Amino acid sequence: MNKTAATEIEPTPVVVEEEREPCGELFAHLCREAGVKQRTLDSAKLVELFEGWYSGSCDEQSILSSMAEFKAAHPIANAKLQGKM
Repeated sequence: MNKTAATEIEPTPVVVEEEREPCGELFAHLCREAGVKQRTLDSAKLVELFEGWYSGSCDEQSILSSMAEFKAAHPIANAKLQGKM
């Protein structure tokens, strides 16, 4: 009987990038709670600006902690959120 050697093929690992959920909804919610009108968020495109800028954790405290930096980076956000956040 002739035995054939089995060749083991190791699977190639697949790197899956973790999809981050945009934090825009939480940002918008926090803004509205602080008294910013939805109309203001929409007209100044603040949610889109925030989503494009923010790369931190998507939780309330992290977002609130980033507000001063966000406003400093975006004068329109500073103007629209002044006195509210």
